[in-house]
Amino acid sequence: METLYTSENIKNLNTKGFTIIDNVLPLELAEEIYDAYCEETEWDLFNQVRENHYSHVFKSPNPFLPQEGEAYSAKFNRSSNLENLNLIKNTFNNILVPLLKSVSPFHVDEFDVRCYKLDKNDYYRTHIDDYAGTINLIYYVNKEWRWDWGGILNVLSHDDLELCESIFPKFNRAVLLNNKVFRSPHFVSSVEPFALNSRYSIVSFNK
Repeated sequence: METLYTSENIKNLNTKGFTIIDNVLPLELAEEIYDAYCEETEWDLFNQVRENHYSHVFKSPNPFLPQEGEAYSAKFNRSSNLENLNLIKNTFNNILVPLLKSVSPFHVDEFDVRCYKLDKNDYYRTHIDDYAGTINLIYYVNKEWRWDWGGILNVLSHDDLELCESIFPKFNRAVLLNNKVFRSPHFVSSVEPFALNSRYSIVSFNK
């Protein structure tokens, strides 16, 4: 299998705080993972509310982001069945871990893999993942999505208060965020009621 990443990916991870890598998995494998997600029926719903996180954990000097007095919240689904599936574990260990180790500018270990689903009205408010790991990886499972369905990852600039980059959840795409050097806030917009599909992803936090 040819090299998945370029020198530009490494540069972006070190200068912008994130990078995007498309066509990460062999197509047949990516489709097999998608089928596994579609067949999964046992999802645990999480409705998170953290009243004081914007006063300490997610505190930001950016006046355009949530401020003290607001509550962090997120609504999403997680599947332990998928996380324990050999298909997912082998894909992560054999392809995604070597990718992370090759692109990361520093040593990464202790990989935590999570399988997520966002249904209609699910979302993540603005948060920062530096407490969870030095690098996090988001892999998009959906074969079909639309911009206006929502569920869009938005990454705020590390140093430009008005700059935000929106990243489309494209099939077989991986996004890596450098939490060790950059403290870039990010959020996922709500999945719209008219979205025809749920939004599927694999997320990893790495020490």
